[in-house]
Amino acid sequence: MMKKTTIQVMALALLVGCNPKQKQETLSGERVIPVTTVKVKKEKVAAELRYSGTIEAFQSISLTFETTGTVESVMVDAGDHVTKGQLLATLEKNDKQSMYNMTLAKYRQAKDAYDRLKSVYEKGSLPEIKWIEMETNLEQTKSSLEISKSTLDKCNMYAPVSGIIGSRNIEPGMSSLAIGSSPLQLVDIKSVYVKISVPENEVPKINKGMKARFSVSALNDKGFEGEITNISPVADLISRTYEAKIKVENPELELKPGMVCDVKMEKTDEKEMVLIPYQSVSKDEENKPYVYVIDGEQNRVKKQTIKTGEYYGSDLEVLSGLTQGQVIVNAGKEKLSDNSLIVL
Repeated sequence: MMKKTTIQVMALALLVGCNPKQKQETLSGERVIPVTTVKVKKEKVAAELRYSGTIEAFQSISLTFETTGTVESVMVDAGDHVTKGQLLATLEKNDKQSMYNMTLAKYRQAKDAYDRLKSVYEKGSLPEIKWIEMETNLEQTKSSLEISKSTLDKCNMYAPVSGIIGSRNIEPGMSSLAIGSSPLQLVDIKSVYVKISVPENEVPKINKGMKARFSVSALNDKGFEGEITNISPVADLISRTYEAKIKVENPELELKPGMVCDVKMEKTDEKEMVLIPYQSVSKDEENKPYVYVIDGEQNRVKKQTIKTGEYYGSDLEVLSGLTQGQVIVNAGKEKLSDNSLIVL
């Protein structure tokens, strides 16, 4: 992005005719260090909003049994694909099956008696009170049967939607009371969310429907694209940032919950900034960035501490410490110190 500028200077007369070793020294013995330079410029750059994001499942469901008992069998494991209605796990049913069989027998007896005496009642040969007793008994046994059937059915765990088993915390022989709140975790990742945290000063710059690009290091920096679907109206109490979610289609199921990604929002308005090649920047013992500025008249350099911003390709934004038109060392800085004598 930046064009290197080579400043033509008059060769030092003392260096004429010297061998390679002598070319780096003056008659006074001071070392002259060869360097290349670049001129500091201001350029208009389309700035991007950048965030670190985390992949989340589009839907995550904690599956559990609706009744208590001992786990009999588990038909799936983490990573398995399941379809809606598929049987996933069961509890032992012996006691509940016996109760169901008993209530079913009582219901059938009551229904048989009801059917046999209905015609007798309709002919007026059965007292009203006896008929009411039979109707009541039939309703009670039917209600007991439905409850018993529901309890028996609750021994089976089915997939409420199609998806992937995200985690399994259940084994045969375990008590359902000891399993906890999530024996099986079912996730839908045909679509996923990328969750990002947005500083309050950048919230006005994003909105629903805004496009976003991101890369995932775990997938060899493969790129993906999505759009913002959710922006929290409330800041996190600790970080004071606002959560936003980017929805992304994931037909190949490559993106997995927990993956970290580098998110770049669509470009905002251009702004003018000072840019220099990042290779021209060094850091001191306090980890502060600095560059060497050329004093063209004396062919010497001055060590200048700077404040840096974002990277833009091979260039680095300079927030303070340099002004347009200054010339800095781009290559050869390793042997320099403040006030070093240089040749271009």
